[in-house]
Amino acid sequence: MSMNASARKVVDDRFVRRLMWRRRVGALMGGVLNLLGLAVLVLVFATPMIWVITNSLRPESSVMSSLYPVTWKTFAPVPFTFFSYLELLGLATDRARIAGYTLLRNLWISLASGALVVLLTLIFSTCAAYFFARLKFPFKSVLMVYVMGCMMIPEQIVIVPTFLVAMALGLVNTFWVLVIPFFASPFVTFALAQFLSDIPYELDEAAIMDGANPLQVLYLVLVPNAVPALMTVGLLEFQYIWNNFYWPLVAITYKRDLPIQVAVSGLIVEVNPKWSRVLAGMVFASLPIIILFMFLQRYYYENISLTGLKG
Repeated sequence: MSMNASARKVVDDRFVRRLMWRRRVGALMGGVLNLLGLAVLVLVFATPMIWVITNSLRPESSVMSSLYPVTWKTFAPVPFTFFSYLELLGLATDRARIAGYTLLRNLWISLASGALVVLLTLIFSTCAAYFFARLKFPFKSVLMVYVMGCMMIPEQIVIVPTFLVAMALGLVNTFWVLVIPFFASPFVTFALAQFLSDIPYELDEAAIMDGANPLQVLYLVLVPNAVPALMTVGLLEFQYIWNNFYWPLVAITYKRDLPIQVAVSGLIVEVNPKWSRVLAGMVFASLPIIILFMFLQRYYYENISLTGLKG
């Protein structure tokens, strides 16, 4: 009996060691496959951006000549030059200044309009979200359905009445036509209302017992607890304004007053397009929003994790 028990123990030990070895091999293979999948995704998404950046740093004559066949020169700025960037900024030649290349002005217009829209949206939409999430009043759900309905209306449907209102107010062909129509957002109102409704109401009651009015409850109690949500919706709203193309194209006719996205599209012409200049404009239009997301992504992911925890 003792020999059978010892033999069974040896067999069990071999089975356990084999099972553990298989699990380790499976975990190792799974990690390798995950890394390969991530590498493929990075390659797919990063390759076009790398090509745009490198070809914006080469002379115009070598952009198309290095495109095919695909070699290392396709992704290497050889020869290297900043001429396209300097030309778009109006710093390269007198011809660039005469042609009206003022992309730096267009870039500042996009940054300023986006920052102002985000600031106004966070102020007004936060107040509206507090109204829907924390205060009790009749027909609140009906009004929330109306807000959600505004989110579902395509921009193209209201473009004509919005333009007529902007023209009546004297906003057409001014900087403020990029700001005033977007000073409040139904999406931001709805998103913040959902986040504020998850904050315990006991915080409001404690602040009210200490003598706080509703405005103080909002900005001294709720807003500090909603920083991840505010940063997230602010980032999304800024991205929307930055990429907005149709409204500036309709409301502004002067090239020097256009935001960066519309100004870059004007670089593409039918006859003899300057692709190095176009690609440099694409870098100008893409880089700020990428840098902004890199700095604020912590709040974005923090908001996602908080939303998942609240269920």
